[in-house]
Amino acid sequence: MVMRKARYVRVDVFSERPFCGNPLAVFPEADGLTKDQMQLLAKEMNLSETTFVVKPSKGSKADFRVRIFVPDNEIPYAGHPTVGTFYVLAKEGRIKLKGPVTRAWMEAIAGVMPVDIYSSKGKVTKVVTHQNKPVFGPVWDDVRTVAEALSLRERDFDPGRMPVRLVSTGLPWLIAPVRTRDAVERAAGNYSAFSEVVSKLPKGVVDIYVTCLEPVKKGSTTHSRGFSLVAKNISEDPATGSASGCLGAYLVEHGLVPRKRSVSVVNEQGYEIGRPSRIDIEVVSGTSGIEQVMVGGSVVHMMDGHAYV
Repeated sequence: MVMRKARYVRVDVFSERPFCGNPLAVFPEADGLTKDQMQLLAKEMNLSETTFVVKPSKGSKADFRVRIFVPDNEIPYAGHPTVGTFYVLAKEGRIKLKGPVTRAWMEAIAGVMPVDIYSSKGKVTKVVTHQNKPVFGPVWDDVRTVAEALSLRERDFDPGRMPVRLVSTGLPWLIAPVRTRDAVERAAGNYSAFSEVVSKLPKGVVDIYVTCLEPVKKGSTTHSRGFSLVAKNISEDPATGSASGCLGAYLVEHGLVPRKRSVSVVNEQGYEIGRPSRIDIEVVSGTSGIEQVMVGGSVVHMMDGHAYV
């Protein structure tokens, strides 16, 4: 059997320090790999996501097509894979840096979207992904089941002020705000109750984002944790860009941050699992409501390697 050699780069996303943030594997030259091979590589990497950069579809006007895989399937969009992938592409010179901010275009299943690369003296300092306009689902009335899914008490929630609600800016998340950071820290997945919640969500939605307005670090706005039902297990993500975009839109929609033209939010995540992360969110509103949601942060280059398929 002839094995193909596939190069990958490992990075930590949403952190300025190694061994923090959310790890990501990027295969920057993935043309020729089949979907099955990509899925096997993603399963082997065993990270929350692995990305594969291929030529964009004809007529898409994108610079790159990025295929995003979790260990058991391909997904339409995710924040930290977008940020990490475009950091790698810029660092390797495949995106020519032009001034302090360079715009590139990414094709994903969710659509073609802009990505901004911030740089200083030729060095990438931050990558920002532009997400879709938010789509808000109805308020989730069954707070008891969500509380059980997170091993929390119903009184930890404040549904009048901060209702549980499904939000999507490219990848849907059930946003579950609680009153205190103590409640966020106590949260733990309860498989049977979590599965019950997922069974009531739209097909393919398997994620709950628990958050509060009591951050650890001065300058942060929110303290969060992301839980997902993956391969019959509940996993916790150290830094979730897609959920952070949903969270930023949620905070603006429900008046939990000052309502103005442009709102900046700093979301912290990963503290409970030893991978503290900082996720910058910007929400821009106009006369018709929220117009733009942007999520970004720093990236650390960790290692390089080759896989064989």
